[in-house]
Amino acid sequence: MAEGDGKLVEALRASLRETARLRQQNRALTTRAREPIAIVGMACRYPGGVD
Repeated sequence: MAEGDGKLVEALRASLRETARLRQQNRALTTRAREPIAIVGMACRYPGGVD
């Protein structure tokens, strides 16, 4: 294999590693985005108004 071919193969391998890393990161972010959200509200009303 020529030197240029070796560089090409290494660049392709690096690209595949980066793609795998980004896919894993994307899965983690997508999973976090699907977590349930709790909306909690509280109120208090006193007779006669707020004085």
